[in-house]
Amino acid sequence: MISVLYVDDEPDLLDIAKLFLEKTEEFKVFIANSVDEGFEILHETPIDVIVSDYQMPYKSGIQFLKEFRSIPDNRPFILFTGRGREEIVIEAINSGADFYLQKGGDIRAQFAELALKIRQGAARYQAELLLNKNHEELQAAYEELASSEEELKANFVELSENRHALAISEKRLSDIINFLPDATFAIDSKGVIITWNKAIEEMTGCPASDMVGKGNYEYAIPFYGKRIPILIDYILSDLPNIEDRYNSIIRDGNKLSAETSYPKLKGRPMIAWGIATPLYNEYGKVNGAIESIRDITLQKENEVKLKRSEEVYRSVIENIQDGYFRSDTKGNLILASPSFARLFGYDSTDEIMHRSIADTFYYEPKDRDEILKKMHESGPFANLEVKVRKKDGTSFFVEGSSQLYYDSEGNIAGTEGIFRDVTNRKKIEAELTEKEEHLKTIIQNVPVSVHRYTLLDDNRLIFSGSNKAADNFIGTDISQLIGKTIEEAFPKLIKTEIPDLYRKVAKTGEKVTKEKICFNMMDLDGCCIDMTIINIGPGEIAVFWEKVKE
Repeated sequence: MISVLYVDDEPDLLDIAKLFLEKTEEFKVFIANSVDEGFEILHETPIDVIVSDYQMPYKSGIQFLKEFRSIPDNRPFILFTGRGREEIVIEAINSGADFYLQKGGDIRAQFAELALKIRQGAARYQAELLLNKNHEELQAAYEELASSEEELKANFVELSENRHALAISEKRLSDIINFLPDATFAIDSKGVIITWNKAIEEMTGCPASDMVGKGNYEYAIPFYGKRIPILIDYILSDLPNIEDRYNSIIRDGNKLSAETSYPKLKGRPMIAWGIATPLYNEYGKVNGAIESIRDITLQKENEVKLKRSEEVYRSVIENIQDGYFRSDTKGNLILASPSFARLFGYDSTDEIMHRSIADTFYYEPKDRDEILKKMHESGPFANLEVKVRKKDGTSFFVEGSSQLYYDSEGNIAGTEGIFRDVTNRKKIEAELTEKEEHLKTIIQNVPVSVHRYTLLDDNRLIFSGSNKAADNFIGTDISQLIGKTIEEAFPKLIKTEIPDLYRKVAKTGEKVTKEKICFNMMDLDGCCIDMTIINIGPGEIAVFWEKVKE
């Protein structure tokens, strides 16, 4: 019968637990309302398993557990509580709890689970005690064997008993192996399977009952579909060509570690990491081997994905036309594309790595400080024009886009961005502006009447100016009409084809000439004109017209 101490500050729950557990006649339950009362029972009564609530007055279940373990005392301790927060579970396990069981739900199922944990804890503790006892007995036997040959003969019967105890100990060891998380099996010196744990049952789909006791490379069939030597066999025999089947082989004394692929595990390929090591008998002689196998397929797939991602990233960095850069929190360059180095007149990125970005590349280093301040205040920016300088000191303009980047913990790690050389664009823009101004000067002074219009995105056609000849023809200064739509400036044109014709030229860019168009404009009497409409820029037109001579 298993004696149980149950400590809880809820008397009703203590009575229910005692009633339920003792009903099976498998347990004898001693109950206590506090930790101090529990320790009194422990001092007076042999107890096999301790069960304790978590939250109690004066001392909690965790304090009880810590004091109990500090004695020291290794008897099974089960935390049975209604609180299920993750930090409580972690603290309980770290403090030495054997099991953590949460209250709640169906009462029968709850106490049935508690009874199961008590049995497991008691069984495991008794197994440990027996194992220690057997170990001590075996050690004593070895010491006696070393004393003399006559004593060895006299104690032959006792030696047989000790061997039996060793077998029991090995059985206990096998049970421990059975609970290892990695797939594990062991063979004797003849290659016969002696242990096949639950994890390898799940991995292969082969139960231990079908595997233990079999030899002739039976353990290879679930992995390769045939009987062949595998990693564990290289421990027992000096087999050749291990490199042909395994990758990344590591030899550490007699232990072998290696990576391999299993083509037919449950009908699918698997990449695994295996570790094999010898087993020794009491005389230090190899009498078997043990191998643990871990499925690293997902890990390898992620490594491949990461490698491909890095290759793509590297390809982008190496082939990007704009100059990419990344700096640390101190403003020093830690990553740059080859195009970034070329942009500033350097032969390679090696010349510029770990340099201050502000001092090395900005024409005015203080400009970068202002940009960083705005970035911290307003976030990323794009297409900001910045004056920078080349290796030889030559200044030029770039269009920059930049943002902060962060480390895995969410802290600012630095900045990254792109620089694009806009020197040629600015030159072209300046030339274009100069040409436009020159064209406007020509238009303003030609003897032919000229009106200018701008077409907006919403299809409104805005009167944007006229030359002297047009003002003289109309007989008034019409500058007050600038900024108005054609319909507002010249309402008498609304019912004519003129507004649509102007919009068409502004959109298509084609040149249109109309002869002898007669209409009224402003306060002039009806007259006829010859008209030429041309596109002078995106969405802009100029209308050249002159009165038809009678």
